[in-house]
Amino acid sequence: MKILLLLISLSPFLNSQEMYEMEMTFENDQRSYLIYEPKNYQDSLPIDLFIGIHGYGGTASGFERETTGNFNKSADKYNFIAIYPQGEIFYEKWLFMKTFVSSWNDLAGSVTKTSTGETCAVDADIAPKYPKCKSGGRCSWTSCSNDIGYIKKVIDNTKEAFNIKNIYVVGMSNGGMMAQALACAYPELFSGIANVVGMQHKDLSCTPEKPVNFIIYGGAKDTVVPPISVKSFDGYFYEPMENTFKSWSNKFNCKSMKQIKNEDFDLIEEKIAYGCDNNVTITSILNNDRGHRWPGVNRDVGYCNTLVQSIKPYATCNNNLINDWGNDYLVEKLLKLSK
Repeated sequence: MKILLLLISLSPFLNSQEMYEMEMTFENDQRSYLIYEPKNYQDSLPIDLFIGIHGYGGTASGFERETTGNFNKSADKYNFIAIYPQGEIFYEKWLFMKTFVSSWNDLAGSVTKTSTGETCAVDADIAPKYPKCKSGGRCSWTSCSNDIGYIKKVIDNTKEAFNIKNIYVVGMSNGGMMAQALACAYPELFSGIANVVGMQHKDLSCTPEKPVNFIIYGGAKDTVVPPISVKSFDGYFYEPMENTFKSWSNKFNCKSMKQIKNEDFDLIEEKIAYGCDNNVTITSILNNDRGHRWPGVNRDVGYCNTLVQSIKPYATCNNNLINDWGNDYLVEKLLKLSK
């Protein structure tokens, strides 16, 4: 495999001979990610790449396992390479307990103030602070690392090892915020981005300078990162999904819009802006039957209740309550954007 040519340490992942944990040093920090090659992959042939980004408190293995019971199944079905980066972690000590914390710096969650005030209410439940993040204010809750640069480096390494055709990013919650941040930083790099239940903080929802296909998905019953009301249950303020949809469609001069209601699985309302610059499409998806959930599941995703990645088998993940339509639903929408 060409991937062996990379100067990164490589170890087989416990659940699959084709899943590997890659380690690298980035800006003096040890970082890692998981990589999966689909069953029908043929060396040197062009292939698409999907980056799957876990949420706050999540893990790389958790995202793969708990989305709709193996994102790798979609990789096999649609023949793409899947990569699952791991956010920076630390353990918050409280009395005799340790709390596992992981997150992504989407350049909004690490900010505590905007021109209109703080990003959380005076009575907000304040999140644990990363020990090395000295400048984080009262409302900050993510890492302060250069996570955008880290994932860009992961992509660069992968492009050196494989003949990558199109690159897509899907992210859950804080991972969705991170997916949007990547689109804003490197719009020319991606064929499509999907932000799932990851509204960025109020007045900090970014819009890229160049057009890129974008899907933003929210659950109407979400109180963790609400897509409609601004204030979350724990006192943090998030940009309404409709505002982000309008900002992107206006920025790229979208000339037409259509609305679709779908009740095949849940009651889903889509708004699609098209006729945009570079022929990109901006899509807003509101699931009226779900809250802070990945499409097709009815429990939290991305966690797995294990240590990070391959330290323990991730077979302990419970996917008994997971359906199988959510991954394909998003993957098919993203793949159609590059046709």
